[in-house]
Amino acid sequence: SQDLTLSYLSFSLGKLWLVLMVLLRLAVVVLAGYPLYQDEQERFVCNTLQPGCSNVCYDLFSPVSHFRFWLVQTVSVLLPYAAFSIYVLHKVAVHIVSRHCLLHGCKSNKGLSSPKDVKQLCRSAVVNRADCGADNLSVLNFSGAYTVHLFVRTLLEVAFAAVQYFLFGFFVPDRFSCHHSPCTSTVDCYISRPTEKSI
Repeated sequence: SQDLTLSYLSFSLGKLWLVLMVLLRLAVVVLAGYPLYQDEQERFVCNTLQPGCSNVCYDLFSPVSHFRFWLVQTVSVLLPYAAFSIYVLHKVAVHIVSRHCLLHGCKSNKGLSSPKDVKQLCRSAVVNRADCGADNLSVLNFSGAYTVHLFVRTLLEVAFAAVQYFLFGFFVPDRFSCHHSPCTSTVDCYISRPTEKSI
């Protein structure tokens, strides 16, 4: 009973922690990142009048929008958790159905073969404490799937950090030198609020 309570408590705390981290990350991206980078190209000033030169230099400086990159990163990091949640829900539903079949016999219920039958079973009052395994406190073990999910999430975080470093670096310079066609010579471009963006 104590193991079950501890398992439930740690699972609830894990869900709360994940929700807080997702909300905090989205709040930082939307409330801090978007206002800082929404007019980035307009404020990217180059000391040239050559047509197209400023656009080419900005594309070299920032090949991908920071804001869109962070949104893709946030969604990608959530995908392993979504897959893990679907896996857990599926396994729990299969466990409930198999317990019901053991106790009541599925042949009389025509096998509960269709997803509609399974939904009706899970919503009906027929699913009691015995169906759910509550009498002998049987708890499904998801530690392997959870470990895989954490490993994939960690890999994604590291991969996105590496991609961000190679695309943008970790510090935003106050000046960017560019020499690329159609620029006829080396052009210096200036970035707005570089210190704030580095922080």
